Amino acid sequence: MKSIKLIFLLPVLLVAVISGCKNWDNFVAPDAGIYGKVTDAENGQPLEIRQPGGGTVRFIQWDKMKYPNPGTTDIELKANGEFSATQFFAGTYKALPRDGAFLYQPGDSATVDLGNGDRKEVNFKVTPFYRLTASVTDSTFTYTITKPAANTTTKISQIIFMINDYAKVDESISSNTSGYFINLWRQDIAGNVTDASLLGTPRTFTFKWADTHLPKGEYYFRVGVRTTAVAKYNYSPVVKATVR
Repeated sequence: MKSIKLIFLLPVLLVAVISGCKNWDNFVAPDAGIYGKVTDAENGQPLEIRQPGGGTVRFIQWDKMKYPNPGTTDIELKANGEFSATQFFAGTYKALPRDGAFLYQPGDSATVDLGNGDRKEVNFKVTPFYRLTASVTDSTFTYTITKPAANTTTKISQIIFMINDYAKVDESISSNTSGYFINLWRQDIAGNVTDASLLGTPRTFTFKWADTHLPKGEYYFRVGVRTTAVAKYNYSPVVKATVR
């Protein structure tokens, strides 16, 4: 008989537990959102960066009383410097772009106040370490590197030339530098070569198309520059060209 009483009591206990959970779970779900872009401070153009891995925007909960050791949320930048995210809790955040091939002063961070259900825009202006333009004719890159005046500390350590058969072109896609399919070439820059000797003048790099083992036709090309400061590249815009 004791076991029968216990069986009748179990449903009652379950109802009590479920009712109690409704009182405990009283937090408002994170339903705020943020979006924006990171652009070149001098010309307003979109950044030319890798995605993922080209940089982030960091959001820091900024209520010292409530969060003495605030948490952070990093949002990956897209290849053109745009970013977006949802499911933020309401509150005040400090935000700054970081971890990319660009200069940004942490003191210039933005403050964002998010209410429940808000979706707010915040934009940033940064200075890329270098700017690149490029063109391609058959198997020859012609490229020019410039250096913003704000960049007084970095030095070019490597130039890369990349090919792909679709429009996403970065060093992770064009990474097979040996073997059957060669689509990335590296030029390491010696420590005694100054930036001034590499800047502002159109230069060429010619490769052997036969080394790629690809049929001739339309492809996508890009040039990248890496600095001594950060192991990430500034890119030229992607160029579509025909190899004949």
